[in-house]
Amino acid sequence: MRSKVVAVVFAALALLVASTASGAAAPPEPHRFITRPDLSPPVVRIDTPANGTEPGSIFLAPHGTAAQSGPMIIDDAGQPVWFQPVGDGAKLFTMDFKAQTYRGEPVLTWWQGAPRPGYGEGEYVLLDRSYQQVGTVRAGGGLRADLHEMIITPRDTALLIAYRTVQLDRPVVEGVVQEIDIATGEVLFDWRSLDHVALDESTVPVPEDPAAPYDYIHLNSVTEDANGNLLISARHTDAIYQLDRATGGVQWRLGGKRSDFALDPDAVFGRQHDARWHPDGTMSLFDNAASEPGPASRALVLEVDQAARTARVVRDFTHPGGATSVSQGGHQVLAGGNSFVGWGSQPEFTEFDETGAVALHGSFGDNMPSYRAFRLPWTGTPTEPPVAAMNADDGTPTVYASWNGATEARAWRVLAGPAPDQLRPVADVPKTGFETAADLPAAEDYAAVEALDANGQVLARSEVVKDS
Repeated sequence: MRSKVVAVVFAALALLVASTASGAAAPPEPHRFITRPDLSPPVVRIDTPANGTEPGSIFLAPHGTAAQSGPMIIDDAGQPVWFQPVGDGAKLFTMDFKAQTYRGEPVLTWWQGAPRPGYGEGEYVLLDRSYQQVGTVRAGGGLRADLHEMIITPRDTALLIAYRTVQLDRPVVEGVVQEIDIATGEVLFDWRSLDHVALDESTVPVPEDPAAPYDYIHLNSVTEDANGNLLISARHTDAIYQLDRATGGVQWRLGGKRSDFALDPDAVFGRQHDARWHPDGTMSLFDNAASEPGPASRALVLEVDQAARTARVVRDFTHPGGATSVSQGGHQVLAGGNSFVGWGSQPEFTEFDETGAVALHGSFGDNMPSYRAFRLPWTGTPTEPPVAAMNADDGTPTVYASWNGATEARAWRVLAGPAPDQLRPVADVPKTGFETAADLPAAEDYAAVEALDANGQVLARSEVVKDS
């Protein structure tokens, strides 16, 4: 029975899609915009409207073929704020999309590349607040960066994961952690799992085919503590490791076959992702609970006593529908105490307050999962101007306005007239989602729009358009 379960899990990982969201019906069509026919991101359905959410936008990177794949920022109503299509959703796509800080400035980062069975080979892209590329992060030593993790440190270096196939008695997939100088590409730290974690720590069976690579450890997150030691999560050993930065040695194991900690029964986790330390000494993680059929996936906060070598649950939040995410997933503890959870192979996200009440729940249809989901602050100021369109197909002249990524736009001023140089303001309308439609009070031949901020100041103006 166990081998069959593992086979199912590997199939899900190989596809990096899959798994129907419980109770979440696939939208019949992706978004279609009159002003931006080149953009068709997946529709995000808000199943539980926002109530008690924390500030910030929602970051997703849906991948699949039901809609365009790519990094996407949405608001609490599920409306796109910014979207950039990347790849085809199958042979090339994006993952691990979030906002970070580089050289003292906020940047967007994501992985893009080609999927492999359970991991990826690609690179990380950095964009500034105007959505211009300012950097690329690549693994060193002839390796390609994996899709699971890239963290920018206060030193403007990047911690990332890579996978490497090593020929032993059979091919074995080794986990690699590197620290890269972003500016120069120099490898500052290089850790290889086979030097420190034995094959017999794995909790997945060896493939029957001797030529099939054995992904024995499957790293999926890395971060550092205040002392510079590294915390890594390994899905295929059901364990979290703390590494000595100077030697690379394993200081301790939490979970798995050789745990150095006594875990309370409800603190035991399996196939986990996204292990993070917090200032109060707690550790958060996403417990896929997918080693065997059983409980729903959950977000965990653990009290980890390193002196006593014990771990107990402080808080846990299970999937609202009781579903199990067979792959992917993440748990972000927000500044105000809420938890933001991306359900991985289940294309859904949930924000919980500290009591476990659902503050927001959204879904984005079958076969378009997002490896992680985040709530993060972001202010974007695009260099490209707003876009306007105009038509009167139903007899009423309507002007459409959008501005991809303009987080400060709150309203639109519509200008119209008989000639491009004879436009006058005819309406101010609130911004409603990615694209706003405004009916003109009278027929006009030409129009343009101006984006207004919260104070009514003009941010930018579109080109003039003619009734189509």
